[in-house]
Amino acid sequence: MNNRAVVLSIGNLNLDIYVKTDVIPRPDESVDAYEAYMGGGGSAANFAVAVARLGIKSRFLGSVGNDQLGEMLIRELESEGVDTRFIKRLSHERTGTVIVIVGLDGSKRMIRYAGANLGLTPDDITKDVIDGVSHVHVALGRTEIIEAAKRIAKPMGLSISVDGGTPLARKGLDVIKDVVDGVDVWFMNSFEARELGHSDNVVKAAENIVSRVRVRELIITLGPRGALLFRDGEVKYSDAFKVSPVDTTGAGDTFAAAYIVATLLDLDPMDKLVFANAVASLKVARKGARSSPRMREVLDFLESLGYTKLVREIRDRLSNAMEKLI
Repeated sequence: MNNRAVVLSIGNLNLDIYVKTDVIPRPDESVDAYEAYMGGGGSAANFAVAVARLGIKSRFLGSVGNDQLGEMLIRELESEGVDTRFIKRLSHERTGTVIVIVGLDGSKRMIRYAGANLGLTPDDITKDVIDGVSHVHVALGRTEIIEAAKRIAKPMGLSISVDGGTPLARKGLDVIKDVVDGVDVWFMNSFEARELGHSDNVVKAAENIVSRVRVRELIITLGPRGALLFRDGEVKYSDAFKVSPVDTTGAGDTFAAAYIVATLLDLDPMDKLVFANAVASLKVARKGARSSPRMREVLDFLESLGYTKLVREIRDRLSNAMEKLI
């Protein structure tokens, strides 16, 4: 990796409105919330911010409404150092919004209004958008967007990762196998793996998936139980770090961002899992989807737990590759 490395993230940008409660209201019932807050969201945008906070240059491609909310969200990305030049502004759609119901255990339920996010089209993924990019990440379940990103990125020699979430998984492997075939890293959670692999056993489900789809690395996140990596016929597992959960929103996006940063740093596969779990664990202990940590916080956390060799290796690679650490 060099200090010009840029990660492009493609997908949604939303306003997230959070209410924290221990009760889901029944029809015509009202309940009290313990807390309410809001902030920027959208898996791809969360990913872009997390990458920037870990010290890698970040670019975002998405679509917002030509409204005050969209402008506010763009300014928020810019304040984090994310390149927003290619974001579309649509006059006929409102900016996407998500209502997030957070349980007292940090779990989440979400109600989404896609809005202007649906205005992103394959034609928006151009060589100008990808110019200077080292890696492309698509955090979206829309197959036409994934295919367009692959079609442009692969001939340019760029690596590509996909996190299509539940919308992609529910299309079924028969539909999406050609879409994701050839991507470098495919992220999914355990529910999505079981859905696609037709097995209640996550390992068996993953084996079913990789037997039919050619991907370099398949990553399955397991929430508080860590993550699995399937690569070259081998399975690696890394446990999550134990923290008191506050809000799990954006944890998967943060994990994916950290894993890609670790990949750009050319870390060992097991070290990539450990690093990504550490970053995601720090995020889970904070509220909001954009509460991912900065690199210095992650290294201090790992060092406090005895990962001195890994911390030294990351610092050495960062100092050799970048002009300064964010």
